[in-house]
Amino acid sequence: MLSNVKNKEEIIENNPALVHHIYGYFQQAYPREDSSRMIDFKKSQRIEIFKSNLRYVIRHNEDPSTTFKLKVNKFSDWTDEERDRIRSKLYIESLNHDQPIESRGDTVPPEYDWTNQTRVPGAVTPIKNQHHCGSCYAFGFVGALEKTYAEIYKESGPLSPQQIIDCSGQGGCDGGSFIASFSYLTRNQYKLNLEKDYPQPADAAQKQKCQKSDGVSLSSDSKGKLRYEQIPYGNEEYMKKIVYERGPVYVSFDCGERTGNDTILREVSQKWDHYASGIFDVPGCPEYRNLNHAPVVVGYGTENGTDYWKVKNSWGEDWGENGYVKVRRNKNMCGIATASYSAGIF
Repeated sequence: MLSNVKNKEEIIENNPALVHHIYGYFQQAYPREDSSRMIDFKKSQRIEIFKSNLRYVIRHNEDPSTTFKLKVNKFSDWTDEERDRIRSKLYIESLNHDQPIESRGDTVPPEYDWTNQTRVPGAVTPIKNQHHCGSCYAFGFVGALEKTYAEIYKESGPLSPQQIIDCSGQGGCDGGSFIASFSYLTRNQYKLNLEKDYPQPADAAQKQKCQKSDGVSLSSDSKGKLRYEQIPYGNEEYMKKIVYERGPVYVSFDCGERTGNDTILREVSQKWDHYASGIFDVPGCPEYRNLNHAPVVVGYGTENGTDYWKVKNSWGEDWGENGYVKVRRNKNMCGIATASYSAGIF
């Protein structure tokens, strides 16, 4: 609607009728989800939030120096509080500064993508959606294990993050950690349900009573015992090797924060929430102090001379590049290599 128009920001600011018209299209494209975590706001207030975010997206996309593009999406009329609720308190028990575990010594190719390979079909399952629940730790955890399931059972098996949310004794929709999730899996004899057998509830913003603790085994008598390794802090070269040799890696990430007065965190949040395409690169994004998201690295490569990680998010297919994002590699961008974990039979 505005693609060939000059002075887009000024037009948006001075034309309320046009904004209402665009917002109407937006509501059709992104119907509101019913959730107990959404604030009851008047439509006029939602439109003002939408207008502010629309102007931000336009301004960013007109900057020739940026390495990525933004787009209006389902978060564009959410309040700051609503947007922060889908972020988690990630509990990082400790950082690993040790030397890495000996790996196979294979030659690592310059690019690799677990979503497009034949070594282990089904290693990466379709994009999931945590909705309004701050449970990325559970989605990241199962995302790092689904290659193991595919390896053992020779089929793609989306595993159940809801079982981790409900049964692992963590914060439910208010945060958790990789290690606590793995401890639960160990206590549960390495068994986890498939997503179809333990689905999300109607209101996915709520933790519920643990429904069942059985499931399929992710350990194998013939192949070995399931285990994990915490990748040494900041060692992206080793992480690249592990992604290629073992499979997708759970990473801790700073995707910003809307509430509060920290300018850089607000900026990171605005850019991450509205990411559309390109290589996500925000100078000054903290490496450690605000880790609040847990996506999964599923590959790596280089685009226009810039190294990147291919990252699977858990915010639905309508976010980013069909649910994925490319993140600048070899800069520990937003802490992507600060507290990362590889899990599997190795």
